[in-house]
Amino acid sequence: MQWIYRRAMEGRRAKNLKRRSTQKAPCPIVSVGNLTTGGTGKTPAVQWLTQGLQSHNRRVGIASRGYGGSASDNGALVSDGKSILLKPAEAGDEAFLHARNLPGAIVAVAKDRHHAVELCLQAGAEVVVLDDAFQFWSLPRHFELVLLDARRPFGNGHLLPRGRLREEPEALGRANAILLTRCDRATPEELNHSQQLVREFTTAPVFTSTHRPRGLRDEKTGESISLDYLKRRTVKAFAGLADNSQFYDALNSLGASHLVKLKRERGDHHAWKQNDFQWFDSAAPINQHQTELFENLPVVTTEKDAVKLDPQWFGGPLYSLRIAMDIEDERALLRLILNSLR
Repeated sequence: MQWIYRRAMEGRRAKNLKRRSTQKAPCPIVSVGNLTTGGTGKTPAVQWLTQGLQSHNRRVGIASRGYGGSASDNGALVSDGKSILLKPAEAGDEAFLHARNLPGAIVAVAKDRHHAVELCLQAGAEVVVLDDAFQFWSLPRHFELVLLDARRPFGNGHLLPRGRLREEPEALGRANAILLTRCDRATPEELNHSQQLVREFTTAPVFTSTHRPRGLRDEKTGESISLDYLKRRTVKAFAGLADNSQFYDALNSLGASHLVKLKRERGDHHAWKQNDFQWFDSAAPINQHQTELFENLPVVTTEKDAVKLDPQWFGGPLYSLRIAMDIEDERALLRLILNSLR
């Protein structure tokens, strides 16, 4: 099946890159994307970039596909920079999270990213960040930032469906900069190997980054809670990511004493329902008092999952773990991007 995917992908890519070569970008555009399916940390990268551009007095729009949202097919404005206009089910989890976390940013969704860019411009954006657009080949852009996992930048080395590669590694020749993510999860040997491997396919500068927990958000009240809350505490924990282990590792590193997990794990972009929450625990409650204690345990999830939940589904508090991206030599990367937009 891999060869079928390759032939179809190469045909679409050639056609759309040819189309792109005859067009001019409607405004300064920066693409944030990856080479593999899921799990490289695009959401915090898009938010880092948006905040960086805003710090240089740019009115920023974010054009997203709106994956999983009902508004994606026809396109819609999620935020005009002042108010959030759609619900998570309409916008999709990632686009809604951008709108919630980035005051002043314009956010639009559309399966056709050309239309999403148009919506951003109509709302007053001066520069547009394309979310997950390395394979949206038809739209011109000024800068291409590609994210790769520091441990396994090319997955198992195979294209879909045998592997996780959307394109072959040679596609990195289109990139203007590479950002290796979650470098703290890689050994020094793994990181060095990945850097050497990436440089076989591109002359673009290679930057490194880590994901850093920066706090908890109480989803029932909107309040910010210190990470110290997790120390020596038993919590119910769940996530719907491409790789849920990274979330659990983060909670353990923050001092949580015990994680009660779901009996059945879910994957990326899962649409949560109340009956999904069947918990597994080796020390299950055996009387009414213990049952009440168990039901009222705090629940911790990701920001992306939290926006799809009703906090009233849970007897105890519901917290989302807020994540920031720390980039080594981030000023140099931001300078590269800003220079490309002149």
